[in-house]
Amino acid sequence: MNKVAITHADNYRLETVRASISQAFQNLGCTSDNPFKELGIVKRGDSVFIKPNWVASRWRESCPHKDNLYCVITHPAVIEMVVDFVAKALEGEGEIILGDNPSIDADFEELMNFTEIRKLEKKYAGLLTIKDLRPLVCDDLKNYGKKNLMVAQSGDDRGNVEVNIGKKSLLYGIDPKNFRGVFNEREETIAAHTGENQLYTFSKSLYDADVYISIPKLKTHQKVGATLNLKGLVGSITNKNQLVHWQVGYPEIGGDEYPNKESFDAAQNAKVTHRGAWFGNDTIWRMVADLYLGMMLKPRKYFSVIDGIIAGEGKGPFCPTSKFANSIIAGENLLAVDCVAARYMGLNPQKIKYLKYFLEKNFDGVNLDSIAVFDNGKEINNFFNSTDKYKNFQVIDSWEAIKI
Repeated sequence: MNKVAITHADNYRLETVRASISQAFQNLGCTSDNPFKELGIVKRGDSVFIKPNWVASRWRESCPHKDNLYCVITHPAVIEMVVDFVAKALEGEGEIILGDNPSIDADFEELMNFTEIRKLEKKYAGLLTIKDLRPLVCDDLKNYGKKNLMVAQSGDDRGNVEVNIGKKSLLYGIDPKNFRGVFNEREETIAAHTGENQLYTFSKSLYDADVYISIPKLKTHQKVGATLNLKGLVGSITNKNQLVHWQVGYPEIGGDEYPNKESFDAAQNAKVTHRGAWFGNDTIWRMVADLYLGMMLKPRKYFSVIDGIIAGEGKGPFCPTSKFANSIIAGENLLAVDCVAARYMGLNPQKIKYLKYFLEKNFDGVNLDSIAVFDNGKEINNFFNSTDKYKNFQVIDSWEAIKI
């Protein structure tokens, strides 16, 4: 049985967040004040990689509204409480790496200053380091997509791990001629996904860690429906041009970038486009599933704490509206936690394509019947079959079909 806990937190005060996460651990069966050790997730001497959602450092100018940035990124209070529990389990030996591969246009130092998260490097000096895993950054959004205009930086100081998932890839067997990654230079994307060559280059610090702890934001997404643990694995990849986001064009010509020729033509001269941002995008969900398959090739321990205190609904990942869901969602299995989180958002996990795929495969023993859900200490019967809309998140019009 895969246990997933939902707990309440109505603000980001450290004591509130600590109480909520502690309650989640209790719901998962922990009786001590050292839950990661009790669960056997973190032991002394481990390398623990903690990945928040640090997708952006500010609101993009193209966003129609700009409210609380913490409906976009993980709040530092949640990160700090998770770090505290990990440090306790390490007992002074091992390492904590806190990092992400944010959107290529994010300003990492601006992000560090905004969140004030570098205080953890002082609090846990000698134990914790913070890493920007990106080898390339975009210092001017008008150059977005042009690889030759990106700025090189060091990226992961430990290097990369290239993983070929071959025939297991959900992109295997699809003609790659229209594949589009992050950059206009599509040759690199096509070469990475041709035949049995299905390549993803992970950060070595992340991939080689003994423990991977994901702290995503509870948030909707215009291209895949919801962005949680599995979609968050995009931030584990250092070569972003291997991440196929859509197939150029529209269905009549073999693409899924736009739903029809009219919207494709209109976008050619538009200042702001929404490429691949519709329910009919049949490509990006496959990439998300591939990333999870790639991670699961290497045995390691996992845990997730989803920050849903201030969540994001609507035009995620960059332009959502704040949703006060006042919740923390936690568990050991990333897929199970994503299924619970999606349903708690008022979405049907069986209509979110990457979740549906794994549920149908009973991947890692996870199906909806195998998940026990606890809400503030009480097990919820019929959680997935209920007609309750729970937090009833809003999505963009083209994703209405995934709502309960």
